[in-house]
This record gives sequence, C-alpha cells and structure tokens, in this order.
Amino acid sequence: MDQNLFRYVWRHTRRSQILILGLILLSLPTYFLSFEIPKRIINEAIQGRPFVNPGDTVLFGRWVVGLPELLGGASLVVSPGFPLDQTSLLFALSGLFLGLVIVNGAFKYVINVQKGILGERMLRRMRYELFALLMRFGPEDLRAVKPAEAATIIKDEVEPIGGFTGDAFIQPAFLGTQALTALVFIMVQNVWLGLVALAVVLIQAFVIPGLRREQLRLGRERQLASRQLAGRIGEIVDGAPAILGHGARRFVGAEIGDRLGALFRIRVELFRRKFAVKYLNNLLAQVTPFFFYAIGGYLALRGSLDIGQLVAAIGAYRDLPPPIKELIDWDQQRADVIVKYEQIVAQFPAGRAEAQGSTAAAPPSDAPLAIEGLRVLDGRGMPLLESLDLVLSRPSAIALAGPAGSGRDILPKVLGRQVTADRGRVRIGEFVLTRATAEDAARVVAYAGSEPHLFGGTLRDNLLLALRRAEPALSAEAASPEERWRRLEAERSGNPLVSAGADWIDGTLADGLDARIMAALAVVGLRDDVRRLGLSGQLDPLHDRDGIQRVLAARRDLRERVASGPLARLIEPFDPERFAINATLGENLLFGRPTGQIFAEGRVAADPFVRSILQAEALQVPLLRTGLRMAETALEIFAGLPPGSPLTQRFSFIRSDELPDYRAILELARQRRAVTRLPPEAQARLIELALSYVEPRHRMGLVDAAFAARTLRARRSISAYLPQAYAGEIEFYDPRRYLAAASIHDNLLLGRIAYGIADAEVRVRDALAETLRAHDLEGLVDRVGLATDVGPGGRSLYPPQRAAVAIARCLLGEPQVLVLDGALTSFGPGDSRRMMASLLAAMAGRTLIATVVGREDASGFDRVVTFEGPRLSEDRTPSRTVAAVPEPESLRDEHV
Repeated sequence: MDQNLFRYVWRHTRRSQILILGLILLSLPTYFLSFEIPKRIINEAIQGRPFVNPGDTVLFGRWVVGLPELLGGASLVVSPGFPLDQTSLLFALSGLFLGLVIVNGAFKYVINVQKGILGERMLRRMRYELFALLMRFGPEDLRAVKPAEAATIIKDEVEPIGGFTGDAFIQPAFLGTQALTALVFIMVQNVWLGLVALAVVLIQAFVIPGLRREQLRLGRERQLASRQLAGRIGEIVDGAPAILGHGARRFVGAEIGDRLGALFRIRVELFRRKFAVKYLNNLLAQVTPFFFYAIGGYLALRGSLDIGQLVAAIGAYRDLPPPIKELIDWDQQRADVIVKYEQIVAQFPAGRAEAQGSTAAAPPSDAPLAIEGLRVLDGRGMPLLESLDLVLSRPSAIALAGPAGSGRDILPKVLGRQVTADRGRVRIGEFVLTRATAEDAARVVAYAGSEPHLFGGTLRDNLLLALRRAEPALSAEAASPEERWRRLEAERSGNPLVSAGADWIDGTLADGLDARIMAALAVVGLRDDVRRLGLSGQLDPLHDRDGIQRVLAARRDLRERVASGPLARLIEPFDPERFAINATLGENLLFGRPTGQIFAEGRVAADPFVRSILQAEALQVPLLRTGLRMAETALEIFAGLPPGSPLTQRFSFIRSDELPDYRAILELARQRRAVTRLPPEAQARLIELALSYVEPRHRMGLVDAAFAARTLRARRSISAYLPQAYAGEIEFYDPRRYLAAASIHDNLLLGRIAYGIADAEVRVRDALAETLRAHDLEGLVDRVGLATDVGPGGRSLYPPQRAAVAIARCLLGEPQVLVLDGALTSFGPGDSRRMMASLLAAMAGRTLIATVVGREDASGFDRVVTFEGPRLSEDRTPSRTVAAVPEPESLRDEHV
C-alpha cells in the first residue's frame, strides 16, 4: 500500500474519478439555471416586463447561437421557440424550474451513489490487501500480532478510511463547484451582495475549522479520560476486598472523584466550544439575510437591482452555506483519516512480508534433507539453534530427542516454517525449504504442533483445508450475469476473481476423497468417533430422500433381527399399542419427538391441552404422587451431599441446585396435606419430574399395569385430539415413517436400549454397525458426521480430538515429510504410543520427523537425533524393532 492516501486512491480509481468529475461538470449548467429561472419568473412572468400591451406574447424556448466574426458573425437559430402569453409563460417557467430541480436531484443521486460505490470498492480493496499482507507475514511477525487488534484494524479502523476514499476527490470538486456556482451567480446579480456572501464564506472557512479542531481535540481527551475511568473502576471492583481490607475506601473514592472532576472539566469546555460553533453558524445564517435584505432592498429602491435579481440572489445564498459547511467537514475528516491511514500502513509494513514466487517443482521422494549451517536466535539475540549441519536420508523415521527448550523443539519449527532461521538453509535436493513460498512448502512438508487450531465450521471443512491450495482456473464457458458481475466487481476491487465456492481441491488428491478422509481418520483413531457423530446427526428430508429410504429399510431389517434373535433382550422397539418400560413416562405419553417449543423439555406439564388430557384420563394425581415420591427420595439420599457432587450429578434425577426448590414444595405439600392443593406452578414441577421417570433405571416401583394402561389411553387421546395449532410441534413415532426431528441412530433404533443388561450398549452398537454395512449406509453416516460443526476454534471437540484432526489434516495432503512437534502431548501414554505406531505405518515409504521425550519413546524410528541446549549432542541409528501396529482405537466414547 502506498504511503500517501490520495496517491493510493488515485492510482486505483483514476478512471472512475474522472468519469464522476465529468458528471459533476455536466451538472453545473442546470444548477446555474435553477438560480436564473426564479429571477425570470418574478421579472417576466409575474411583473410582466415583456408584456407592455394587452395581448403581447413572448417566444419561449427560442435558442439562437451567434457565430464569431471569423465565420461571418451570423446567427444560427437552433430553436425558433413558440409564443406564450403572460399566464402561459408563468406556468412554462415554473414547469421548467420543477424540471431543473428534478434533474439536479438526479445528478446528486447518481453522483452520490457512484461516490458511495467507489468508496465501498476501495474499502473492499484495502481490507483484502491488508489481509493478504498479514497472511504473508513471517512467523515471528504473525505471533507478535494480536488477533483482536488485527481484526479490529481490518474491520473497524479501515471503515472510515474506505468511506472517505469515495469523497477524496469528488466531494471537494462537487461541493466546491456548487458553492462557486452559487457565489458567481450572486456576483453576476450584484457585486456588493457577492462580496457579502464571500465574506461570510471566508469567515466559515477560516474561523470555524479552528474552533472545531479544538473541539475534536477535546473530544479525543474525553474519550481517553472516559476509557481510563472505566478501566480504573473495573480495577477497583476487582480489587475491592484488598481495598476494604486495608481501609482505603475513602482514598480510592477521592481518586475517582478527581477523575470525575477532570472529566467534568473536559466536558464543560467541550460544551462551550460546541455551542460557540453553533452560535457562530446561527449568527452568520441570520446576519447574512439581514445584509441581503438591507443592502439588496436599498439597491432595489435605487433602481440598481430589480426584485427578481434580489430574490434569486437570496435563493442562491440559501444554497451556499451547506456546501461550505460540508467542505469544512471534509477537510477535518481528511486530516483525521490521513493520520489513521498512516498508522495502519505503519502497522502493516510491506517490507516484512514474505515474498511470493512461482510454483517450484517438488523434490524427488528419495532426495536427502540437508540442514546447512542453521542458526536460530531468539528476540534477545540468544541462540536457540547453533550452527547445525545435518543430512537426513529419506524416506526414514527420525526422532528428535533432548530436554525441553533445546534444539529438539526448535528444529521441527524451522522445518514446519514456524520459526525463521537467522542463518543457514534447509533443502531437499534442489528444493530450498527455507526460501520456498508457503504453498510450495506445504506440498512437501506438513507440520502438526502441540497447539492445533481448528476453524469454526464443519469437521470436513477443517480436514480439507490441506487440500484447498490449487487455485482453480476461471471457467471459459459463459458465466451467468450474476457471476460476471461478481467477477467484474472483484477485479475492480483488487480481490481474487475465483470464488471460494469453486473447486479448490488439488486435482491430484481429489480422487476417492471421502474414502481418503476416513482412512486418515482411521490412522488417528477418529473414524469411530465420526461415525458416532454421524449417527447422532439428522438427515434432510428434502435432500436425502434416497438415504432416508435406506435408513427405513435398515430399520425394518433391525426390527426383524430384534424380534427373532438375541437382540430381543437388548432393544425395546417403540410400539403404538405398548408401553415402553425402558422409555421415560414423558416419551410414553407423547410418543413422539418434539419439534417446537410447546412440548419442549420442562414445558409439557404446564401446557393446557396436556393437562386436560391428564385430567380426562385420571393421570394427573398419579403423576403428582410419582413426582412427589421422586422428590422425597432424592432429598433423602442426596440432601447431605455438597452442591455439585459427582454422585448427585450422576444418579439423581434432580439437579443439586433444584433441591431447595423441591424441599420447599414438599414442605408446602405437608402443610396442605394434599398434593392436589399445591399451586399450579408447583404441580407442574412435580409432573415434569415424574415424566422423566424410567422404571428399570430408577427402580422405585411406581409404574404398574394400571398406570401403564392409563398412559396408553392418554397417548391415544393426545394423538387423536391434537389441536390444529399444535400440528407442527411434534412428530409422532411411526415404524413406517422417518422422523426428521430425530437422529439417524434414533431412527434406526426407534426404541430404547434395555437398562440393567451388561454390555447392552456395546452389543447394540455392534449390531447397528453391522446393519449400516449391510445396507451401504456407512458412507451416508460418515458424510453426516463430517458435517458436524466443531465450534469456534474447535472447542466442541476434546483436546485429543482436536490434535487428531490436525494430524489427519496433514495426512490428507500426502506430504513427503510429516513433522510432529509435540503433537501427541494431549494424549495419554498408551494412546500416544498407539498413535505413533499407527503414524509410522501410515508414513511408510515417506519421512516422519517427530519429537520424543526420552530415548525409550524412540522405538520404531530409524534414527535418533539428540540435542543438548542449542547444539547437536548425538546422532545415532538404533536397532529398529518393528512392532505390530495395533488397531487404532477411538479417542473418546463421547462427544461434546
């Protein structure tokens, strides 16, 4: 970016600026005529100067062009005009004036719109250039940048600069020509009135900006003082215990009083300046008409000025102050924006950016990795890696050992381009890694560190990041009008012409993509996790119709196996005519999946329709007694435990923070001697608690045959008498239909796993996996699992899962060299060893470089390079023991 804002704007918008400036010049004649026509209306149409005798007419619209003497001095009649009487002339001139007003408004509209579009294009260009420059920073510079500050600069601080770029040349030209046109018109009518207007303009131009500059300075002081006050109050609130403990409350009160007093002084001075400027503007606005009326009226009485000229001059002056005021505002904005622009340019110096070059050819797969005279210094000039010369043969597995902070931790960062070497280079054959562009280096070396970063979005998007590095060519086919417009605006704004929605996947790696993704996830032990995520996901009935039919077929197959095999004890299918003993009372009652808020958890018992069904089926009192019994049991068992106890969280059906509420409800029930005499809110709480009851789980003997029969009757009543307004609030369970509101797992099962049977969940999971394979549903489930949102920064995943995704992302890129820099630190010892063995097998025939804590962790590596401080202390080739690679295990059984 150019150091000079105006030069930068002119270089990128010169053509558009010239076009808009030409439009401004075209608007001046009509703007001038809009002052002239009122004078003619008064002098000719109203006072009737051309109409001396009754019946006189004038030619309206006559246009004669006089030729110069060189061409004979003749006159050329462009338009002969047509005769009008006085009344017709009045309406014709008034109509012409209205037309000029419309044309001038149209000019202003087009100029302002084009100016706004120009500013938005420059804002888009500046934001993209700053972002692109940031992405080319060296690793040390990137670490020094605070993400929030960089985002604020690109998003917020550039905003006023981008808005100003549209005004940089156009605004002063537009406003200046308008003011000059009005001033020239006044001068043409009368020199003295023109001098009065010019004097007012000069006062506004020189006095008011000075006052406003002081006002702006005071405004910045006020903002700074207010920010400091807020920070100090926050600091005092945080440290209130220490202040009160030392009895310093009055002292800090006096300090806050001083700060408030300083802020008060600034605000008072600001108000004085602010209203002084307003007073001066109002004074000039009122005094100038006084001079116009006094001087103009005197000249009119003397016959030096006619009434039409006086009225036209006053009308022209009315349009003079606004452009002058906006020009003053523009000048102040210019000064402020230039300072901001210079600060931003200083924050993003181009000299620090990484150079970009053409794509280099990848080195041969067996070319050795040569480290030549490598030295790395920290910010204080202390060596982190000292004069390292090392040649690593490829393909091979190399372990880097040594104490923390030694060269063991620095070399992988150099190889992964996370640290810039002060001296020396790293090359693979003729490919110089330390000088290659980021894109070229990523094709050869993949780096996974100890702090993996995932981006907000789906798991699939995060994995494919390593493959989205081949910029697709623009389609040669005729694009749609919308696409052509997008490309044109991108070109005008200096943005990439290729959309992010195009196919950015590297063509050499795109074949069998889904299979390769799942294979990479299998290496890092995430395949089963992703499949479980897919089973917990949902299908879209509009776009996954084929998948839904296959899920329904798989459900029928699973139900047949449940009915005739060992799964009968493990799974209880939902049946509209049977009470599901392993489901909650609420599920048995509604027999469906809520899709809205009416039947959402915690709101069912309070719904009038549900309450009416419960009363009609004589279920309200049994449910109240069930809820009361559950509350009594919970209070007896868990009342003595501290809040947040793991036992309470695991076994109780009442949260620890709800126990006091239910204690109060029980006390009230004892006082009123009947649960039916409780307030409606308390009854709803007890019924809601009862609806969460599962007999095999809670084992309180509260569900008998009569209770189950009443529940089935209430279920049928809810289905039969559901109000029309409730139609979209629930999807009823139906073995013949797919439930869009339920997960794939629940649609396959359409029932509940039996409680109290050892390994029931594991055996059912195995049966589901077999069903998925039999009906070719694994790919569909994997696709849904990969579409899971990982949350901001991947926080929806556990740390080991985030680390595994980052490693799988590296594997997908099929690098020649994979560098693991503490990438397995979030795993336990056993998982870490299994993961390393799996990675060694996956990288067979390529190169794996990994940091290890001790030599015992280097089993299976071809070579161990040990560091002591910044220097190489040992380089050995151990006798390699090839261990059997264990089957990768899932990292976690659960997902947040």
